Amino acid sequence: MKQIKSNLIIIILLAGLTLFSVSCVKDLLDQEPTTQLGKDAFWKTNDDALFALTGVYTDIRTIFEYDYYFDGAGEFQFSGNVDGPGAYSPGKGMGSGFDFMWNSCYAAVNHANYTIENLERMIAGTESAIDKSNLGIILAETRFLRGLAYFRLIQMWGDVPYLDKIYSDIEAITLSRTPINEIHDKIYEDFTSAVDKLPATNTPGRATKAAAYGYRGKLQLFWASWNKFGWPELTTFTPDAEEAVSAYNEAASDFAHVIDDFGLTLFRNGAPGLSNDPNYFYLFQPDNENDREIIFAVCHVGPELSQGEIMMREFGTRNNFGGQGRVSPTNLLADRYQLTKTGDFATFKLVLKQGATIVNGACNSKSYEGRDYRMRATMIWDSQKLIFVDNSGEIVGDSIPLLFGKNDGVNYINAQGNKTGYIYRKWIRYQAGLGGRTDGPQDFYLMRLADVYLMYAEASNFANGPTPKAIDLVNKVRYRGGLPVLLSKYTGGVDSFFEAIEQERIVELATEGHRFFDIRRWHTAKEIWSVTGSAGITLYSSWGIRVVDNFMAASDRDFEQYYINRIPLSERERNPNLTQNTCWY
Repeated sequence: MKQIKSNLIIIILLAGLTLFSVSCVKDLLDQEPTTQLGKDAFWKTNDDALFALTGVYTDIRTIFEYDYYFDGAGEFQFSGNVDGPGAYSPGKGMGSGFDFMWNSCYAAVNHANYTIENLERMIAGTESAIDKSNLGIILAETRFLRGLAYFRLIQMWGDVPYLDKIYSDIEAITLSRTPINEIHDKIYEDFTSAVDKLPATNTPGRATKAAAYGYRGKLQLFWASWNKFGWPELTTFTPDAEEAVSAYNEAASDFAHVIDDFGLTLFRNGAPGLSNDPNYFYLFQPDNENDREIIFAVCHVGPELSQGEIMMREFGTRNNFGGQGRVSPTNLLADRYQLTKTGDFATFKLVLKQGATIVNGACNSKSYEGRDYRMRATMIWDSQKLIFVDNSGEIVGDSIPLLFGKNDGVNYINAQGNKTGYIYRKWIRYQAGLGGRTDGPQDFYLMRLADVYLMYAEASNFANGPTPKAIDLVNKVRYRGGLPVLLSKYTGGVDSFFEAIEQERIVELATEGHRFFDIRRWHTAKEIWSVTGSAGITLYSSWGIRVVDNFMAASDRDFEQYYINRIPLSERERNPNLTQNTCWY
């Protein structure tokens, strides 16, 4: 969802959503409310319909704009001192911190349903073929956004109440949970409507046919994963192996449309750039957010429009827009970057001990030489440099070194809040005058072409094994990191090729909120965080200091709660028909 960055839409967003809180009460004279626009006064023109659609996009932004927090619930990012999903480290609880998303999703659903009902009335009441066509596109787009909200709901909670029309408050609090298979079919219908109706051309701020194909494919990929790997924590769901294969094939077909039909390309044609100046870094800068690689994004319009993002506060440092570095990569991510010479992992794991000359040490800059170019574009380690940008966004100095474990000062990067010994370079803005740490213009990408390449490879692999097309697509993603093609040991079978696909998802999509959901749909949390004899792994910083214990001495129940979220208690108090997920009783 690229922001509709015109003056008209900015005014609309700033106007708020009072328009959509239409009163249902009329007096004896059947008068329209004097302080709000009623449907008879508003739903007249295409501009009215676009106005309403923009409000639904705003709700969708509220759901997805902080998805990078979710990487903190995986093994490759530590998120501390933040009020969001990232504050919930693995094994530390996945409860009330996610209640906001339940509320945001249903706000979007209700807003979409209200818009859909009125759009259908407008279409039925117009005789103009052009107006019917234009309104039909807006209707399909609204259904697409509703599908996104429900997709997130089932990813998090499984069975949830399904609302396909406007309900009164009394009606809404009596609804029980709808089985996930029924909701899946409804989401599929919404995405199919978008596939059929949305335009192929890219209009800034609007979903396209490519996005509709992409998300229908992603829905089927998740559906296939749940059927293949199981979801025992959702006790009402019964996996079906045949259904998994069918869904994988459908997902691959939809992803193939995205790849082949719309002329989309990787940023700068997937070229790696230079090892010390990789192209991958520039993809995550505001002036490239409309690139053909970006299929769908949460959009921000800053500064000073109350629609900006706060990524500079989360990813930046005190030397860079006054950021706080509240999310940071871990040594586990650093170890995942392969060598450009061999196309495989280094023969050693980083030694977590302070000292700039320790052989293979995490604080030794030589340990990172010759790695995947995306590493330098994504993260910073000891002795790396970062451009100094002050709180106003002005570039005021040349690069300064990163030296962790020191007192604050002016001769090195001050990464307040950092505990892992690493900080992010990805998403760090290097342009002046584009807003401060909490009001930036950078769109947050929800679906990129590289992600679609990897999802296609996964779906086709589980359906038909490694194919030349799937292997080629993975190699295209690797090439942007300066890596050679996959070694034969990774392309000889389903399991080995899946290992290669997972590896690329880890390094290509870091910070973009995918890892947590991948772990859940593949059901691999125990494999990641269990060690021989007991559950749990301690995360240490690059200089060997303990950061956090993950799933330490965890019970089966702790892992079960990782895979499915708790139905908000406040919702269950209001609605006696709303059952709880079993592992949360």
